[in-house]
Amino acid sequence: MQLRPYQEDAVNAGIDAIASGHNPVLQLATGTGKSVIIAEMACYFRMQGKHVWILTHVQQLVKQNAKTYKEWSGTEPAIVCAGLNRKDTDGIVTYGTIQSMKGVIAEMKEPDIIIIDEAHRVPHNAGEPSLYGSILTRFSNAQRIAMTATPWRMDNGIIYGKGDEFFFDMIAYNYNVTRAVEDGWLCPLAGVETAIQLNVDDITVNGDFVQSEVTEAMTWDWIRSVCDSVNELASKRNYIAVYCPTVKAAQFTAKAMEITGRKVGLLTGDMNQAERDNIYDSLADGSISVICSVDMITTGFDFPALDCIVCLRPTLSSSLWVQIQGRGTRLHSSKKNCLVLDYAGNLIRLGGVDMYETFYKENGEEVEAIPQQPYVKKPRILYPGLTTLNPIDPMTGDVAHDDTVLNVTQIHKINAVALNTRRGKYPMLMVQYTCSTAENARINASMFINTEEPKEKDLAFFNKRRMAVRLPNDAKKVSYQIKDSMYPISIKVKKNGKYWNVVEEIFGEVA
Repeated sequence: MQLRPYQEDAVNAGIDAIASGHNPVLQLATGTGKSVIIAEMACYFRMQGKHVWILTHVQQLVKQNAKTYKEWSGTEPAIVCAGLNRKDTDGIVTYGTIQSMKGVIAEMKEPDIIIIDEAHRVPHNAGEPSLYGSILTRFSNAQRIAMTATPWRMDNGIIYGKGDEFFFDMIAYNYNVTRAVEDGWLCPLAGVETAIQLNVDDITVNGDFVQSEVTEAMTWDWIRSVCDSVNELASKRNYIAVYCPTVKAAQFTAKAMEITGRKVGLLTGDMNQAERDNIYDSLADGSISVICSVDMITTGFDFPALDCIVCLRPTLSSSLWVQIQGRGTRLHSSKKNCLVLDYAGNLIRLGGVDMYETFYKENGEEVEAIPQQPYVKKPRILYPGLTTLNPIDPMTGDVAHDDTVLNVTQIHKINAVALNTRRGKYPMLMVQYTCSTAENARINASMFINTEEPKEKDLAFFNKRRMAVRLPNDAKKVSYQIKDSMYPISIKVKKNGKYWNVVEEIFGEVA
């Protein structure tokens, strides 16, 4: 077996950061093979004589990751996981659930390196009580590596930063879905905001939507309408995962889905492992084509043939939304993309979460994945999402402040609007960039082009794009041409209060 190029880069970034005394975050999109990266790093540190713990929160991930390590290294790792009936306390490389490890750490040799899979579950503040916190605090001399697709938490906390309160201090590598799809390692998603949307205006928000109230809003007629819609929109899809708010909602949805002729399996947290395995096996052999689930097919669910995701569970958690969508990005010969049918407002609320920058309404109308106005509920609330994450200043590791300058390479869209001014005869062009930082925080950054008396920098804006523009006469005409013009490879943006200004555009070499 051989590492993919980005996997090798991630391994080297993690090892180099550890060698430099850091506790890094490696951010890789769901489906890009984090278990292989973990296995390679564990092998490297084992050869250095270090004791390595790989921790996660569910036994399914322990099972998958340990299996990958055995195949990769040719050696059997130690496992500490009650659900797998294993308690190996004398290993050099140990895979375990955080719950099971907590009970046996007194019997184990102290770790030198702790690698945490799905590390967005680690509190971003070391003062917050948790199982992870108790172990990481107890073994504070061990260096730490975080593996996650989403290095932030629902409360908008980036999980790394400067200071003793953070368990991780830097992001060492970032390989997002956009890059993975472009490189051919992941399958693209096709998002559709359906016509049948659940009304959540009166649902209580307590951190997230109260899911029991969500279920009460889901009438039988509404569920039947959803299933009829799925049957129509996903008629050519082979396998469907339905994300439900509660067990009751999942039971009713499974019943309604069966009426449409699909073979359906129900997967809930109160099922034992044998019952869960039976559902997974039935999906694998084609006995069923639909799984209706409650919080069971996010982390650790690995079924590459999945080509349709149906979401009935509204959420404010962008990390959960990423995990849900990530189930459909694995490559498989039977699919060209994965269809995401959203019936709960998550697309307009949270966007495509770096997987696609636009989605479509059921009638085919293109919709911005980053809404101009935030989703609100009376009284006016800005709900958590990528647009409310605080960008990090890479020079200090702290949250960006006034005059912070960032170099941004993830540019999603460029728009321009002609603004009439009181003083001048001709309009000013406001050019707005929609882009993402390394930690996936969204930034809308603006620059202004003077068309009345253009300066050198204003003319350079068009020259770099090879746009033949005659100012000031063409000002309004070019506003709709900007989006199709040449994009810079990166831009430098500067924070000014709640706004970001573009201070420099950087283009590649012109052939």
